[in-house]
Amino acid sequence: METTRFDEVLLPFINALDEAEAERQLSRLLTEHAEPTVARIIRYKAGGTRPLSRRADELTKAEDVRGEVMLHLVVRLRNIRADYSARPIADFNAYVAAAAYNAYDRHVSRLYPQRRRLKNGLRYLLTRRSGFALWQTADGAWVGGFEHWRPGARVEATNATGGADVSAFGGLQRLREDPRAFARGASEERLWHDRKHAYELLSAIFEWAGVPVELDLLTGVVADWWNVTDEEVELDAGRDDGGPVQVASGHPAATVEVESRMYLKRLWDEIVELPPRQRAALLLNLRDEGGRGIVDLWIIVGVVTPEALAEALSLEARAFAELWKELPLDDNRIAARLGLTRQQVINLRKSARERLARRVKAF
Repeated sequence: METTRFDEVLLPFINALDEAEAERQLSRLLTEHAEPTVARIIRYKAGGTRPLSRRADELTKAEDVRGEVMLHLVVRLRNIRADYSARPIADFNAYVAAAAYNAYDRHVSRLYPQRRRLKNGLRYLLTRRSGFALWQTADGAWVGGFEHWRPGARVEATNATGGADVSAFGGLQRLREDPRAFARGASEERLWHDRKHAYELLSAIFEWAGVPVELDLLTGVVADWWNVTDEEVELDAGRDDGGPVQVASGHPAATVEVESRMYLKRLWDEIVELPPRQRAALLLNLRDEGGRGIVDLWIIVGVVTPEALAEALSLEARAFAELWKELPLDDNRIAARLGLTRQQVINLRKSARERLARRVKAF
């Protein structure tokens, strides 16, 4: 077996000669490497996404996240050992961190659907409004800020897994403790409370902080300013009395939103497996029933980044940013870009849709 693609810390488990030794090595991986990272991220996230008075309660609720992540890791590692062709994990600590961030995000989605919608709205603004940017740190955390703050221009935001020290970013810590710490004047406060001025609010937060702000923290600050609240969703899988599951009234069940996001993730995974021309014919023309372009749907729900979309279309990020404003393209323009006839573009898109229909039918 070729194991050079795997993190060295995984090799004793992967190469164990018997199942007893494999289980010992798996236990070592979980207790020495995974659990400390997962616990640290959960404490960090739970401490910065809810009001100070609610953080102890949030930490208690988030304990389920730890179990979810650990179960995911056990299944993933055992699958690797059982199937040597499985996708490798080159950096186990980074993989654990990303799994913890994703699990906590799902946790928030289940409990706080309105907060999740606000987060998606901020994600959309950060990716679509000139001057703003949204990107992912090495450990999987999403951060937002001014466009010139992207990695390479300025230091990335702090993270919970060994990046910059939290104490080096006093402004971010103050925001966690007081979402209104950045306020500078009564006139600005009145302006920021109006949701029509989201750009001004985010600009004020970034200017005050001076560094990128993690998306969850940013969501918490904006939620406080705009009084976005949720009736918490109580999910009890063990109930057998037929009692209703409570959700925030007037909105879809959080589980539906989570399942929809999972579906979009699986759909995207299938799209990137399409041949390049089929992929381009599909994505460049993708639209809703009203004829509006929806290729950015995956960005809005946090499944992919703008850079990933650009890569899927074999475009540089800057070129995609310019093209994005014109989407969806008609078949003649797509044909001109691909050096094909209009009918060939139609045929490619038809083939892409048929293949996707077959692949997604199972899920």
